Amino acid sequence: MRWVMILAIVAFIAFMSYFIYTNQGVLDQNPDEIADEEVPMMIAEMVDAEMVNAQNVGTTLSWIVIGFAIFMQLIAWIAAAQKIAGVKKSGSSIEERFMQLEAIEVYFDLPLYLGLLGTVLSFILITIYPEAGLMFAYVSTGIGIVVSVILHLFYLTPYKQDLISRREEMGA
Repeated sequence: MRWVMILAIVAFIAFMSYFIYTNQGVLDQNPDEIADEEVPMMIAEMVDAEMVNAQNVGTTLSWIVIGFAIFMQLIAWIAAAQKIAGVKKSGSSIEERFMQLEAIEVYFDLPLYLGLLGTVLSFILITIYPEAGLMFAYVSTGIGIVVSVILHLFYLTPYKQDLISRREEMGA
C-alpha cells in the first residue's frame, strides 16, 4: 500500500513537471534578444484563441489535480480500513488493542493531510494558469475533511466504544 502511494505521488509530480516544462518555451526567451522584425503581429482572434486555450488547459489540469486528490483519498481510506481490520483480527488484549489504535490513528488523519496537499497543488496550478478556478483548491480540502470524519465516525469511534464496553464488562 505504501508503495502505491509513493508511486502515485511520484507519477503525479513527474506529470506536472513535464507539463510545466513543455509549456515554458515562450518564457525561456529573453525579450532583449528578439529583434523587432522577428516579432509577429498579434491580431485579436489569435489572442482570443490563446486565452480560450489557456482556460482549457487550466481547467483540464484542475480536474487532474482533483482526480489525483480523490485517488489519494481512496488509498487513505483503504489503508485505514486495513489497519483497523488488522487490529480487530489481532486477538490481543483490550489494552493492547487500545495501544495499537493509538499507533495507527495517523491513518485516520491522513485524508486531511492529503486534502491539504491537493489544495497546495491547486494553488500552484492557479499561479501558472490563473484561469483555473479556486473552487478546485477548496474541493480537495473539503474531500479530505469529509473522508477523515467518515473514517473517524464509522470506523475508529465505534470500535473504540466497543472496546470500552468490553473492558467494562470484563471489569464488572
